[in-house]
Amino acid sequence: MIEIQMLRRLMIWVVPYWTMFAFAIISLITIAVTTSLLPLFIKPLLDNILTSQHGLEEFQFALLAILGLLITRSLASFSCSYATSWVSGKVGIDLRRTLFDKLLALPLSYPKETNSDKLNINLFSEIEHATDSIAQILIIFVKEILTITGLLIVMILLNWEFSFMGFLIAVVIGLIMQFVSQASNSHQKVPSLLITPTFLTSCKHIKSIKLDGSQSQESQHFCNSIDHQRNLALKQVVAKTFSKTIAFIMIATILTVFFFLFKQQISLGMMTVGDASALITAVLMLVLPVRRVLNIQTSPQNKFQVIHNVDALLAQQNETDPGKVEIANARGQIRFEEVNAGNYSQTCPPLFNLTLTIQPGEIIALPGSSQGQERTLIDLIARFIHPASGRILLNDVDIATIKLTDLRAKIAWITPDTRLLNDTIAANIAYGTMRCATEASIMKVARTCHVTTFAREMPHGLQTRIDNQDIKFTENQRQRILIARALLKNPAIVIIDETTSVFDTDCRLVNNALDALIQNRTTLIASSQPNMLGKAHRIIKLT
Repeated sequence: MIEIQMLRRLMIWVVPYWTMFAFAIISLITIAVTTSLLPLFIKPLLDNILTSQHGLEEFQFALLAILGLLITRSLASFSCSYATSWVSGKVGIDLRRTLFDKLLALPLSYPKETNSDKLNINLFSEIEHATDSIAQILIIFVKEILTITGLLIVMILLNWEFSFMGFLIAVVIGLIMQFVSQASNSHQKVPSLLITPTFLTSCKHIKSIKLDGSQSQESQHFCNSIDHQRNLALKQVVAKTFSKTIAFIMIATILTVFFFLFKQQISLGMMTVGDASALITAVLMLVLPVRRVLNIQTSPQNKFQVIHNVDALLAQQNETDPGKVEIANARGQIRFEEVNAGNYSQTCPPLFNLTLTIQPGEIIALPGSSQGQERTLIDLIARFIHPASGRILLNDVDIATIKLTDLRAKIAWITPDTRLLNDTIAANIAYGTMRCATEASIMKVARTCHVTTFAREMPHGLQTRIDNQDIKFTENQRQRILIARALLKNPAIVIIDETTSVFDTDCRLVNNALDALIQNRTTLIASSQPNMLGKAHRIIKLT
């Protein structure tokens, strides 16, 4: 059964596009009206063909009316498809953007609480499919209900005595077709993978099979699995074909009785051939709408599960900021006082009783350990995670009391594999809170980090787009852009994270750019590269 509550929630997203949605509804009404009127014009058309009592003008009018209805219905169908696709596309974009903004606002501990990676990937990939499917359900529901209503009115106008019987026949045929369709879909699920476990087990234990000399037994077991699968498939084909045959016989019998009754009515002069043809047309036209409405009631609910998942994600609590203290200038002194951090995720192993002081301007290297605790330490500094006990102080101020925006404004976190935006070089340097930086300041850091070395050779300089198909940026050029971005921020603390990838320090220009970035700044380098460790004043191994 359709979840009305889910549809109501979805309609909230549709409200900003109500004009196009209203256009789609008008198109649906037009489709229903034109479909319902067709039988009315079939009657005079056939009466005129079979008798000579009516003139040519009436015949031409009926013929042109049918042509006009078909053309109008085609145009309305096109308009409806375009409008619904436009609205569902817009709603899909809004949902994706809302989800993306929500993911950016969630705390770092969110991945531990749910299987978020898989869930989020599925959400983003399935939103478009879900919105399109739900839009199609709404279209079918509105259009088919209106069409059924219109055809019933037309049947009553033609012959009210046969209208009820005709409707029952349409419903019965629709139910039979729906049953056969469901049976066919279930029969299509042939267990083609039944032999896979046997095959994989045999491959896994091939050594013991050879040593035990059991090749013939395993081969016979494999053949038995194949034969069992063949028998299942044969039974399903028989059941599928038999159900279709029975359905065909039932429908043929019903239509035969129906046609016989019409013949009697025509013979008694109680109905013309045109009346009978119009009623038969209306009944046959009722079958498909009835079947579609019935199919909505049995549609899989996974279309609405995506909306459930969206609601569940949006209900998650955003990253909180209890900090009140503002810091204008930070010298970069960091002090850990008996800090203990829990196991937030696989990428953030626990820290126990850490006491450490990092002086302003000091460069600390954190070589990779088997536990990966260096990642936990740098996450603590940026307040991505919180210590279970102990304190972390920046310039003798507990970072838990500092406003999150102020704290993170003093930190530049740089990783070599950060994705650049599909924008200009300058826009990638002036990123985030620095997006309003002056052209002079952007140019200054671009020179310092040797970005201008390659940018001046490009047709638009720093205004060259990263996604320009005619220009291929090398990896070290991209890394220099990232370093320039960090330098423009003028941070008190620099965190160089090489836990997932490394900087091209063999390139002299990248190495010089890194040196310019960390000069006179408190720096933590999470790396095992000898070139990076060589820049440190002190190497700290966490255990």
